[in-house]
Amino acid sequence: MDQERKTLWIAALIQFVNMMDYMIVMPLGPDIAREIPVSTADMGIICGSYTLSVAFFGVLSAGFLDRFDRRHAALTAVCGLVLATASATLATGLGGLVATRVLAGMFGGPCAAISLAMVTDAVPPERRGGALAVVMGAFSISSIAAVPIGLELARIGSWRYPFLGIALLGVLAIVSLGLFAPSMTEHMGESRSAGGFGLPRLGMDHCLALVMMGSSMFAVFLIIPNISTYFQLNRGFPREWLGALYCVGGAVSLLMMQAGGRLSDRRGSVQVNTGATALLVLFTADGFLHENLTPLPLIFVMFMGAACMRNVSATVAASDLADPDRRAGFMSLLASVQHVGSGLGSVASSVILDTGDDGILVGMPAVALLSVAFALVQPMILLRIRAVHMGREH
Repeated sequence: MDQERKTLWIAALIQFVNMMDYMIVMPLGPDIAREIPVSTADMGIICGSYTLSVAFFGVLSAGFLDRFDRRHAALTAVCGLVLATASATLATGLGGLVATRVLAGMFGGPCAAISLAMVTDAVPPERRGGALAVVMGAFSISSIAAVPIGLELARIGSWRYPFLGIALLGVLAIVSLGLFAPSMTEHMGESRSAGGFGLPRLGMDHCLALVMMGSSMFAVFLIIPNISTYFQLNRGFPREWLGALYCVGGAVSLLMMQAGGRLSDRRGSVQVNTGATALLVLFTADGFLHENLTPLPLIFVMFMGAACMRNVSATVAASDLADPDRRAGFMSLLASVQHVGSGLGSVASSVILDTGDDGILVGMPAVALLSVAFALVQPMILLRIRAVHMGREH
């Protein structure tokens, strides 16, 4: 296996472990509450502590990630994530869980940034979209298989079992990094001569990219936390089919993400993102603005798939903006902004929505309109970034 392919699959494994660590807490709420003095209402605090930690430490680490060999930086970040995840099994209350999730977020943000920087450094631009789609596909794979497996481990044993499983996967990533990952130091020449620590140099196109990614996550997370409740209580979707719906949604998202990455290589990120945005707006409007015309399962899988296709095409464009000696730092800033955007989207939807009779959500059309408005920001900014970039080249 050549070095490019080794780097790609090791980065994908790192991202898979990272995404599993991020996702696993949300569905384990009832299992955790049965064993330790934590209520299901506390899950928002536990999940939010991770998100805020990723955002804070992502900005903090952006100033120095590029000053090290990518391999060494990745080993440090994954080791920290494994220790934080394993230590969660020792928690006996809310304080312990929050502390370990803050620690996991401290290393989780750099894990995501370094894995994307490794792939961007190793893969030529003409194949980079497909490569990034493989790494980013970890989210969809987690939805398809890993989260259901984690829930089953919790059912037959304890909520601690999934955390131990993720830690063991992290050990596999550490071994793979140690045995197979190449040293990646080419980016360090300029950063060494520049000296000092600090945030990556940000031009107009970099700032636009940060706004683009933050607004995109804000748009989809206005909807995502409320889909399950809305489908079941407002639209009468059967609870027993919900797991299958998420599995199919994850599979379709994975396929559309891979297609989006490869099409970005061939057609360009702007065209792919514009098409995916059109799909997202269409199914958001049909699914949440009125009594849907399209079957709910199709609305769900196309909403999730279009969101993933948009994300990979925008990431391909954003990854090209940073110089190699500042790339991991810039990707860390992007990860921080995305987590802030997703957190703000979740909070904004909870402020707008109200609970009606029988638990139905009141105000979903207003949330959907806001989501559509922010979704349209991404392709417009991508066009502007391309114009800025082309102007700089000329």
